[in-house]
Amino acid sequence: MTRGNFCNIHKRSAAENAARKRSRPRKLSVWEVCAFCVLPLMLIAAGAMPSVALVFMPFVLPSLYALYRRLGAYFPLAVVGGYGAFSLILNYDILTVVYFCGLFAALCGVIFSAQLQPYLLCATVAALFAVSGALAGAGIVRLAEGEPLGNVAENYVAAEYGDPVIGFAARHYYDNADLPAEVQKLERGDDGYDAAVCEFFGAYVNETASLYTWYYCLHFGAVIAAVGYFMSLLINGKTVCIGDCNADGTPPAVDTGDMGPILRERAAVSDMKIPRSYLWACLLPTFIATAALEIAGGYGALSATLMHAFVTLPTAFCFFTLLAYFASLFKGKAKVAARVVLVAVGMLMVVFPLALFIGSLIGVCDIILNLRFWTEFIRRE
Repeated sequence: MTRGNFCNIHKRSAAENAARKRSRPRKLSVWEVCAFCVLPLMLIAAGAMPSVALVFMPFVLPSLYALYRRLGAYFPLAVVGGYGAFSLILNYDILTVVYFCGLFAALCGVIFSAQLQPYLLCATVAALFAVSGALAGAGIVRLAEGEPLGNVAENYVAAEYGDPVIGFAARHYYDNADLPAEVQKLERGDDGYDAAVCEFFGAYVNETASLYTWYYCLHFGAVIAAVGYFMSLLINGKTVCIGDCNADGTPPAVDTGDMGPILRERAAVSDMKIPRSYLWACLLPTFIATAALEIAGGYGALSATLMHAFVTLPTAFCFFTLLAYFASLFKGKAKVAARVVLVAVGMLMVVFPLALFIGSLIGVCDIILNLRFWTEFIRRE
């Protein structure tokens, strides 16, 4: 960020600043009304049933950012604080601790990234904030419970087995698992079935949490931050604030009267791409490091985390912007359909790690071959 958020206010004439401050705030759009009405419901549901709270976070974060853009930073941050306080007081849950820390940090990250340029720095900052928040929440749980995270997760499964989501996941995993030959596999309705499910699934969760906490915090934090970042670009494109750093020349009548300032991004999502230098500066060292870890043995979780952080997630970002570029080539009704496909693919990447991985492979191809360049070359021929 080269200048402060309110740098342009001082450049404008006193008459223009007065005209902007007198401008009437824009009316709430239908989407804003829906977002602001659904936001408290989603937060209440997340606090009441933490096992499904992760589903709401990709929707909660953009709604909070829209609230920031409309009213400034204090109110949405207070909303997140209220969610954490009331949820932990009325229905204490270790998952809520992680979600609260992650959501608070992710909101701060998206707001802070909106004050920066260029877009690669913005996306990285948003992801770093969200991942750091999730890791901080996991650390707080570790300190509060006084046990390793694997044991905490195993005890949580046993205590919350009656939760519909956790119970379903445990039974599904047990029913489809290949048990050792010396272990009898019970069927639903047999005596001791629930105890066997809790023990078996708890052991699996213990091992996973012990080894892959960093990986899962990285994955979910970065994915939710990406959703928040792209949605912030969409929201910023439809609003103008008197504090925006590079909104000079905008007539006062166009000013929408929002209060959350930004440094407006000039590049469209379809033009965002990762430079080819990423291949030797980031991708190649990561491959070398992970190959060394695989040869050494016993570092599978660390190897997977490094690959996810420095290869899968950045190239998936590149793939999504490549899809946005292809969607921008269509006109009329076809463009609407292309944008629907873009949103659908983005949702698949958020929900299914396999879709994210496949998209990352295409993203690597784009970085190597510059598919945008060749597409434009073919179009000109």
